[in-house]
Amino acid sequence: MRFVTVKNLKANASYQKGAASLVMSMVILALITFVTIYTSRSILNEQKIANNDYRAKQAFGAAEAGIAEAISYLSEDPDRNLDGSIDLVFDKDANNVGTTNAATIGDGSVTLTTTDLSDDGDMTIIRIQAVGFSADNSAKRTIFRDISTLNPLPNMPDNPMTARGSMIVNGSATIYNPEGHSTIWSGDNVALGSNNSTATQVADPTDAGYPTCMDTPMTCNTIQSSNKVTIGLDVIEHDSNLANLTEDEFFFNFFGMSRTTYKDTMVTVETDHTNANTDAHLTTEEVIWVDGSGGTTDLNGITVGCVTAQTGSNVCPNNQTKPSILVVDGNATFSGSPQFYGIVFVTGTISVTGGTSVHGALVTGSTLTSTTGGGLSIWYNSEILRSARKTGRTGTSAGSWRDFEV
Repeated sequence: MRFVTVKNLKANASYQKGAASLVMSMVILALITFVTIYTSRSILNEQKIANNDYRAKQAFGAAEAGIAEAISYLSEDPDRNLDGSIDLVFDKDANNVGTTNAATIGDGSVTLTTTDLSDDGDMTIIRIQAVGFSADNSAKRTIFRDISTLNPLPNMPDNPMTARGSMIVNGSATIYNPEGHSTIWSGDNVALGSNNSTATQVADPTDAGYPTCMDTPMTCNTIQSSNKVTIGLDVIEHDSNLANLTEDEFFFNFFGMSRTTYKDTMVTVETDHTNANTDAHLTTEEVIWVDGSGGTTDLNGITVGCVTAQTGSNVCPNNQTKPSILVVDGNATFSGSPQFYGIVFVTGTISVTGGTSVHGALVTGSTLTSTTGGGLSIWYNSEILRSARKTGRTGTSAGSWRDFEV
């Protein structure tokens, strides 16, 4: 028989308490280790999420900045180098013409793609795709936006000269329409004077390409229809439907809105009769409004709708022709040798005292008088008139923003 003393019992109890403490310590240490590892992994995941979010924001910000840059550039003129296609957007050479569609923006970068969505390729509706990248290129965001140009000439003329009142030629005048058989439309009398050079010209039926050539501007040969002696069928005069229109109705007939609304929504260059000669000279792809309420607007020797000034019999080269719409709200005088490319619309009277050349169409809400020393040459050109439609204000199309492919 073995006897256990009190001393041995106390020793065994102390040993068991030490073992329990060791086990508890190991358990607590393991828990702390697990908590530390879990916390570290959570912090690491949060850092990854934060970094990914930051990179995504970098890419998104770069894409939005690229869209803004494209809208700013293309709204002013989408074809500044006159090559017939949409320009690159970012101007690296600082010469006002874009050289690339890729650029670094802030901490990110962006690549742009532009697409002409307009039916006739006149760049009046453009889709912009911006692909933004983060600084390390690990994140990418794509944004789409459409911009469109408001049409400032919804009802363009189909003949070169329109007068709500009379047209009196005391000097010389030649009016061409190689795209049809109508030259002058007047609500009152048309008098072509006694100058031997005064005549109207229409598409020549004997042209080998006739009548198909009339579908392509400036390709048909022309033949004289009216002169100082004979008024041909190309001249429509005393049209009561035209004469009975009010001044506002006459304006609405071409521009589809009132003068006040048009001035507020479409005009890109606004001036008055005293500054018009300076402000309108060498304007390209603009809607110009001249307030002539203070007096007659004298347009003396200016060039409108061409990149370079043209004088005498010179004609603006095709690659420099950028038509404008010129509206004179009042009376106007054409002196010197002004040249206009686009449409000239004068709500009041027109007095031609110098050699005047119009490529597109000329319209007066009252009368036109050419003095003895005045010379008038009008070439109807539908291509120029259609190009003039690009002169309206440009804005983003509602509902066109998206960040997903379709």
